Amino acid sequence: MGLSTILLLCAVAAGLLAAFGARFRRVGTSVGDVAIGGLIGSLTGVLAAVVLVLAYGLDRFGVLHLLYLLVVVAIPLACLLIVVPNLLDADYRTPVRAVGLAALGAVLALAGVWGTHVEPTRLQVERTGLGATGVSRPIVVGVLADLHLTEVGDYERRAVDELLDAEPDIVVLPGDLYQVDGDELPLRLPEYTGLLRRITDRVDTVVLTGGHTDDPDVVDQIAEAAGAVFLADQVLDTAVDGQPVTIAGLSHPLDDGPATVEPELEDLVANYRPDDLVLLVSHSPDPVLTMPARLPVDLMISGHTHGGQVSLPGLGPILLRSDVPRVVAAGGLHLVNGHPIYVSTGVGIERGQAPQLRFRSRPSVGILTIVPS
Repeated sequence: MGLSTILLLCAVAAGLLAAFGARFRRVGTSVGDVAIGGLIGSLTGVLAAVVLVLAYGLDRFGVLHLLYLLVVVAIPLACLLIVVPNLLDADYRTPVRAVGLAALGAVLALAGVWGTHVEPTRLQVERTGLGATGVSRPIVVGVLADLHLTEVGDYERRAVDELLDAEPDIVVLPGDLYQVDGDELPLRLPEYTGLLRRITDRVDTVVLTGGHTDDPDVVDQIAEAAGAVFLADQVLDTAVDGQPVTIAGLSHPLDDGPATVEPELEDLVANYRPDDLVLLVSHSPDPVLTMPARLPVDLMISGHTHGGQVSLPGLGPILLRSDVPRVVAAGGLHLVNGHPIYVSTGVGIERGQAPQLRFRSRPSVGILTIVPS
């Protein structure tokens, strides 16, 4: 039995116990009954989390997964079991409270269906543009971030199709290419290489960097087999129709302090030419916070945040795992400390023990058009 199934069963149990605690067979359930049921359901969830942490090594994403299921499964189930006896009783003349519980359960259940089964594949193409002094003609850069591949399916192929339809001059994949167990990885490598080769067959310059869920050596292997370039604190000099382009790829954040640059990136400063277009690719957007002004970067491209994956009305993204301002981590093109940065909301979703969902944070393929300023 997989962990996801165990978490689901825990949520169902919490919902049943909450309904039992609210005495769901009794017509005219009171506010006190509902409160007692809610307390019993909550305690069940806490107990399940503690047991699973100790027995299965549940991590913080696993705890969030359980919390999500308690909200979209346990609460709707408890509401259903509490409400039905009340609504079916012909002598029960004040069903306002029951109708309210029914509405709450329906809204949460529908949110769960949407977040789990609809929004994770509501892929959008995000088109934006900016000017750069180093370019003499428009350059189109495609961004395919945070694929988190397990198997390659129709959704992943559609993302590549959307990317190629824009006819980019350059494509960057800033980390988290795959997220699969080590035993399964060798079986999946041909799929990953084949997906990437579809891009390199159409685009001359394709660059990858490492992330948190993939092994840099494996990503380098995939890139080499597909005819792409893997950059780990390295610089690539290339050209697009005669336009010089320099692409630097980071594998870890810049050092703290406004005057420091990674030694591998000193070439950007030493060999910079005013007619170069300079791109900096980093999985995390955080290096922009310590990027010194003397680093001649026209655009930094990142992923990692997934736009929060969950964005609540009035609150915005609730989990960004980044130190950049929330509006930046939420995705899109921004200016931070004088440096333009594009943060992709990513194509995939966090896997492992994490809840497999998106809510008000659609996945995206980025199409950036850089024009002469």
